[in-house]
Amino acid sequence: MSFGQFIALASFIFSAGTIALTYWVGINQQTVEVCVPFITGCTDITHTGLAGDAGFIFRGGMISASVLILVWWHCMRVWLQPSITTRAGRINLNLMTFFGMLAGIGLVISTATLGSTKELSSFSVHVRGANTFFEGILLALSFHYYLMWRGRKNNFLEVPSFKFKTVLFVLIWIVLVAFVANSIGEQMKRGTKIAEWWATLFICIYFLSSYWDWKKIKLSL
Repeated sequence: MSFGQFIALASFIFSAGTIALTYWVGINQQTVEVCVPFITGCTDITHTGLAGDAGFIFRGGMISASVLILVWWHCMRVWLQPSITTRAGRINLNLMTFFGMLAGIGLVISTATLGSTKELSSFSVHVRGANTFFEGILLALSFHYYLMWRGRKNNFLEVPSFKFKTVLFVLIWIVLVAFVANSIGEQMKRGTKIAEWWATLFICIYFLSSYWDWKKIKLSL
């Protein structure tokens, strides 16, 4: 396993895995409702990780995931770099990196400001951080997909997961545009909660999909 593959796998495990574990612990400690949030929108992701042991798991796991996501974007930059041959491409690469890093920092802030209850949390800061994450990811993935498509088209880049990434990219756009249009907030509508769960799942899988592309990637500054 290369370093890049490790980062892709770890990013998925620490993001999706933390949320799944948090929800399971919350159910066992009866701090969250038993339901299928992807369908019913009974709760948002944040409220699965506030009370009880789930809160400690959520905060520790998601901050770790945030750091891995920051490294993931650097790995993506390293992987794309050889396929960039124009000034416009370099600008797009820098924009991709900027918004990707901004999203990761937004997730750190969003998670770090949570307490064991809503009243003990800096919820307005949490909301801004969460919105920064989703909006930053949407922009970063847009620049990334364009650069990946161009590199593959010009035979500069081999992308084993291209078709899978294309499906995920379309789904992320559809869900996030609907989600961002409503915006995450302190009082979220049922449809917004459902969109948040699906958007998060698709983003986590997108991180994982690079496992098949990064067999030889090495980290460099």
